[in-house]
Amino acid sequence: MTLRSLLASTGLLLGAISPMAQADTLRLGIGEWATGQASTYVLKAVLEDAGHEVEIRSVSLAAIWQGLSVGELDAFTGAWLPVTQASYRASVGDKVEDLGPNLSDARVGLAVPSYVEASSIADLAEAGDAFDRRIHGIDPGAGIMALTEQAMAAYGLDDWRLVAGSDAAMSKTLEAATERQDPIVVTAWAPHPVFSGQSLRYLEDPQGLYSQEESIHTITRLGLAEEMPEAAAILDRFAWSADDVQELMEANQANGEYEANARAWVEAHPELVAEWLGERLEESPSEED
Repeated sequence: MTLRSLLASTGLLLGAISPMAQADTLRLGIGEWATGQASTYVLKAVLEDAGHEVEIRSVSLAAIWQGLSVGELDAFTGAWLPVTQASYRASVGDKVEDLGPNLSDARVGLAVPSYVEASSIADLAEAGDAFDRRIHGIDPGAGIMALTEQAMAAYGLDDWRLVAGSDAAMSKTLEAATERQDPIVVTAWAPHPVFSGQSLRYLEDPQGLYSQEESIHTITRLGLAEEMPEAAAILDRFAWSADDVQELMEANQANGEYEANARAWVEAHPELVAEWLGERLEESPSEED
């Protein structure tokens, strides 16, 4: 698909909502990966509790960035920077507002189960038969997939195949392979539930193509702070850690009930939610008072 046709389809997809609905509803873009699902549904619950109508739109990563740049989406909490989604960020220039990191302790790369002998991406070229010359990835528009294509060329893996799919499909393929103790390489990022469910380790990246110090940023359209200041302030204050999100991602992977799991998480973390709302929880009076 050409860039022109991609943007045209993006416009058709995002423009399906009436102008009145766009003005009254906060539109959050979401990608089909674990961290984005967790953060988007948690913020939906928080924003709704604050009195805002929220609509979640699941579209491609390219459509999310384009939608933000033309004002057809309001916010996105899954921007992996400075490396993974660098090309998308560069494509919109100053047409979006970067509110900064909402999660700082992140990392991307290629990972293998602990029983695999390879320790570096450079080792894969001579071990193609063991891995069936495949790297198992996620949706083809994801930033980590573009990085992996670059890594395959840089490390001499031209005869390998990068298998595209979904986050869930990659996780299931990894789980099945580890049960059989089969060698497997996957595109990986942390935080992610696969790192708690299996014993994985990143392959060393001597050429430094993947970032070991990624952050996940919140991006909004221009003008949101002026038009919806309370919602924009909540988005700006939203920040959590890998530990905060890990249990939620595991629940999402187990049952796929993103909205219900997010609601339960919000109710279990009132102090953190209060910070996002710009509130301070009053301490309960002691027995001596």
